[in-house]
Amino acid sequence: MKFTTKARLLAVLCAGLAAAPAAFADGQPRQLTASAKLYQQYFKEAAKEFDVPVELLESIAYAETRWTSHVPKGRLKKNGEPEIEIDPDPHHGMPPSYGIMGLRNDTYFGTSLTQGAALIRVSPEVVMTDVRSNIRAAAALLSQYGARKTRNFPLEDWEGAVARFSGIPQPEIAQIYTYEILTAIRQGREGAGFKINQRHVEMEKVYGKDKLKKLSARRITVETGVPDPKISVPDFVDAPAKTK
Repeated sequence: MKFTTKARLLAVLCAGLAAAPAAFADGQPRQLTASAKLYQQYFKEAAKEFDVPVELLESIAYAETRWTSHVPKGRLKKNGEPEIEIDPDPHHGMPPSYGIMGLRNDTYFGTSLTQGAALIRVSPEVVMTDVRSNIRAAAALLSQYGARKTRNFPLEDWEGAVARFSGIPQPEIAQIYTYEILTAIRQGREGAGFKINQRHVEMEKVYGKDKLKKLSARRITVETGVPDPKISVPDFVDAPAKTK
């Protein structure tokens, strides 16, 4: 695989994450759909079962799919739940992600689909199409990546597990992903089909002051054509070094 291809895919992924809207676009709370209320219950059950923060599950699902299950062609259940039919052949675009949690099975971002399915002892096909199983598989992965952390740990301590869940091998790029996940929790997100309750997150504790300034910038660029792409902020000026 060419590095230029991987870097371009990372840029596309991060651009999609950066497009997340504000918590309440018009200042008004939304009445959740029946499906969203059902998914809330699934998130709570999986969080309890695998001892991971429910907010992380909700926020990852929001960032990946806006709580809309992605299923392979010909596998729509047509039961009224929000679903998008996807083409398993990525061609020159992003490789597909599956379910409400955006689990993957490709050479770019890893095999979270098959790994998660194995952890909950169901087939990958079930995890692709069944929302509850998809959430459970993601929660099992987060628990494994969390290295014995529990849902009582501060959310800041889970950043490394979320970065690993993303499947992005470059730590600096993976931080764009984790920043969006934690920001959605810190600010709250709500629409008819999703809801993430606000919870305090010490963002500076996670990223440090200077990195946080970059991650929170309006425009971030991602290097292309290199094996280890970096992020940069055109308008960001590093503070001058202190002289003795």
